[in-house]
Amino acid sequence: MDAYDVVNALLGVLYILLSLVLARYAARVGRSFPWFALLVILFFARGVDRVYAAFGDEQRLGILVDGILIAVLVALILGIDRTATALRAAHDEAAVREEEYRRALTDYRRLARHRLANPLAAIRGSIVTLRDVPELDAEERRQLLDALESEAIRLEKIALDPEVIGPEERGLDPRPKL
Repeated sequence: MDAYDVVNALLGVLYILLSLVLARYAARVGRSFPWFALLVILFFARGVDRVYAAFGDEQRLGILVDGILIAVLVALILGIDRTATALRAAHDEAAVREEEYRRALTDYRRLARHRLANPLAAIRGSIVTLRDVPELDAEERRQLLDALESEAIRLEKIALDPEVIGPEERGLDPRPKL
């Protein structure tokens, strides 16, 4: 085995490994991008050809592999327009999804701010009043404590049951529509 055979064997193994890696992805996206399977076949056939050339008679298998390679290359050339169209469609769909997630995130932030602002302000205001106004009578103190409890319950419901939607929230939709 000379240096050329070693290089052929190494290239053949690398082609085969590449085809196996591509096969994993082809299984996931096969329907959307059928040309992926053709690339798997192309690299696998080229790898087998290189390994066979390193260890065997190049001519017998070489013609068969060349025939497979020619068929795959012709199929890739003929399908390039369809492939480009599929790739553009996938890119456009990704852009639409990205925009929809951005819109949903914006609505979610508005919704969260709207729902949390009033209870938090009421709780903070009641605490500050209880702490800073010592001359409160028992009735005023009870009202502030009732307001604290009421707003804490409201905040708890908002945190645990975000489905409640008031009339001022009708235009917001915090979920992406895909």
